[in-house]
Amino acid sequence: MQQISKLKILIILLITSEVSLELLQLNEVERFCYPEFHQNTRRSCECIEENDPPWGLRAVNIDCSFKNFLTSDLTEVLPLFSDTLHLNWNALETIPQLSSDSLRLLNLMHNNISLVTANNFAKVKNLKELYLSWNSIQIIEPNAFGELNSLQTLDLSHNNLHILEFNIFSPLKVLDSLYLSWNRNLNNTEGIQNIDFYTLFGINDNLRVLRLQSCSLNNTVFPERVALQELDLRCNALKRIPESLPDTLEKLDIGDNLLETLQDIDTKHLTHVREFYMDDMSYLTTIEEKALFPLKSVEKISFQNNRRLKSIHELAFGANATHSPSLHSIIFRGSALHSFNITLARIFHQLNVLDLNGVPLRCDCQLAWLKDLTIETNGRCIQPPRLRGLSLRNIRSKDFSCETWPRWLTSIIIFSLIVVCSLAIYLIVIGLRPFGAVVMRRKIGVNSPYARVTIEPNRQESY
Repeated sequence: MQQISKLKILIILLITSEVSLELLQLNEVERFCYPEFHQNTRRSCECIEENDPPWGLRAVNIDCSFKNFLTSDLTEVLPLFSDTLHLNWNALETIPQLSSDSLRLLNLMHNNISLVTANNFAKVKNLKELYLSWNSIQIIEPNAFGELNSLQTLDLSHNNLHILEFNIFSPLKVLDSLYLSWNRNLNNTEGIQNIDFYTLFGINDNLRVLRLQSCSLNNTVFPERVALQELDLRCNALKRIPESLPDTLEKLDIGDNLLETLQDIDTKHLTHVREFYMDDMSYLTTIEEKALFPLKSVEKISFQNNRRLKSIHELAFGANATHSPSLHSIIFRGSALHSFNITLARIFHQLNVLDLNGVPLRCDCQLAWLKDLTIETNGRCIQPPRLRGLSLRNIRSKDFSCETWPRWLTSIIIFSLIVVCSLAIYLIVIGLRPFGAVVMRRKIGVNSPYARVTIEPNRQESY
């Protein structure tokens, strides 16, 4: 019994020592605020300690936003248990040298950084998220990301990248999301238009999200056997959807490119796409036959703000228009479509969202079936004139009528009536005029007031 009591006392002492050590470390973190140069001043950063899920481990989140820091204002060593560090909206001219074994997220957005040097992140090897967007980065040196073996998200968007080194991303073995959008001169990299994008930059095959918005791409090649799920190619110079897109894609944004028509060859590889965006297309005019048929898993389609889109083929979804039961949303907002064929009724009746706001609908008998939809479309009529501006919900079904006579025949009849009326008026006027010339039969005398009067010059009257 005495040995058991001694053992209990020993366990209590160990627990007490651990608790006191944790309290000591807690107090140390609470009174330490980064950076050391500005500790306990108005320029010091806000350090917030939390219990990081799922294990409840201690984590310190440091917020240094909007402090107007220069790189020289920062110290290398971070507080214990540092988890996130936000240095966005400062005046950093270079990436600071930081040291922390626990730092998971580093935010350097909205600074004046122009260069990413080699081994810049050698002492923060456990980073999982790195945000460098909204800077002026032009050059990324080789091996700049050499130590970041755990990095999952890398954001280099909104910079001034011209040329990326070959295999620049090869050290990032577990990279999940890569953002390169709004680097307008990125296509200056040799081979970016013709070489496999993954091979050129050394991207791992498990990348899930890739954003290349506004990179001036004319064409690009992707490997087929990769795990890419989300691809953003918006605002480039593509005239066709790239043929080599992987079959694993679930979300594709190809808006604001140079496509004039959408064909089935453009979508043949998109069998697993769930969200398909073709917004703001300046030259898109038609959606051709079976163009949307390969999208067998699609849930949302958007053709918003396509000002020249005037035609969608009646068999755009194929002959069997019920092939995509998961489709629940189609957006035509701001397009120039006038009507929809009744063959699309089976597709439209299964939708939860059909946005026709701003579409100039011609509300005739061919569009009467659209009135039967149970969802609100926000569609309004522009033709005929008697229904202009009225919403589909406020129009009665009997108001969807078609003209009995074709317009060209009506125009001919009206023109003929005008010609006939003009000819009749001309004949009436001619008929009312007197026949022949009027002859004066009575001879005019000398003393007649109608006689010719001659005034002799230089002759005066005599009184």
